[in-house]
Amino acid sequence: MSIQNLTKKNQDFINIATHQLMKDGKTDNEIKVILEEVLPSILEQQGKGVPARNFLGAPTVWAASFSQPTETEQETVAEEKNTKPLLMWLDSSFFLLAIVCLINGMMAIFNPKSVNTISSGLTTLLTLAFVGGLAFYMMYYYIYRHANKPRSERPSTWKSLGIIFLATLVWMILYTLTPLLPSALNPSLPVWGLLLLSACAFLVCYYLRRHYKVQSAFAPPRK
Repeated sequence: MSIQNLTKKNQDFINIATHQLMKDGKTDNEIKVILEEVLPSILEQQGKGVPARNFLGAPTVWAASFSQPTETEQETVAEEKNTKPLLMWLDSSFFLLAIVCLINGMMAIFNPKSVNTISSGLTTLLTLAFVGGLAFYMMYYYIYRHANKPRSERPSTWKSLGIIFLATLVWMILYTLTPLLPSALNPSLPVWGLLLLSACAFLVCYYLRRHYKVQSAFAPPRK
């Protein structure tokens, strides 16, 4: 179908769109197919006095739409997450460390008397964070990542709950025992130390999620 039957405005639309398609790497055959599909509509609307730009939009935008990923493909790319156990464990651990240090530091600022009741020992905080991070990863591994699967493909509920219970129990026991360590092995951090450690831990989390696209162990993956 020749574009000679088009008005000057519609010919300009086709020329600009063709240039954009070539710029996007479309082959001559692909461009021919695209134009052959749209020309009948352009001619039909032209007979009604409606130029192509009015119902197709700007020619460059319309042409570029043939080179853009579909909405489904965009969602798939956006949802791709790194589920390597080591990275997920580190992400969970540093996130817990950041939150706990921030809470303890803020409580010490607004209620100085509470600093004596807050377990701010470095070993205690690290145990709480890194053993807790492992417990949360196991919760993700045995429960959260199977949330959208058929029941037949999920691991045994009792087995999963048993493993998570044991991991949580070990976490609580170690957290309870660390304050009993001598101060040389569990030095207490001042307020500024708690806040600085919290900020550093948040930065590590940001780095892991920004550069490695780490899947959070605190929620099921999106589907």
